[in-house]
Amino acid sequence: MDLCQVEVKRVMAALDLSSFSETCFTYALTLARSLNAELLLVNVINDRGLESLDRLSGEGFGVSRDKFIEASQAERLAQIEKEYLPRVGEVRARVVFRVGLPYEQLLRVIEKEKVDMAVLATRGRSNLAGVLFGTTAEKVFRRATCTVVSVRGPEHCRLPQ
Repeated sequence: MDLCQVEVKRVMAALDLSSFSETCFTYALTLARSLNAELLLVNVINDRGLESLDRLSGEGFGVSRDKFIEASQAERLAQIEKEYLPRVGEVRARVVFRVGLPYEQLLRVIEKEKVDMAVLATRGRSNLAGVLFGTTAEKVFRRATCTVVSVRGPEHCRLPQ
């Protein structure tokens, strides 16, 4: 029997900037550091509902989809630069933004960036839509071409003694 060769060069942390992102980041950073891998911090701006901005813009309101996305990305980058990047130390890290359905965009990043391991926080099913259609994490788990690590919320994180 041939042995499977495992080499992890790139770890992705899917950050939605909620309270769950801290635990996701901590696990992804720990894995990247331990494996001497690059860390990708990925944030997706969900485009669901942005069609309404297109309609408002078309009706003469000073709101545009592109400006909203640009402002959201700048705000999120500032938060990532303040809360996460200062802690990466010697780990090579990059920030990646995407716009679209979160699970689709995360899967595209996994393929395009040749991610070897993805870390996603799971919240558990909290509403009927999650039960019927599945969460972003569940969709990524089923379709990803790399190892996916599921991280529970901050209440499950073990703090150093």
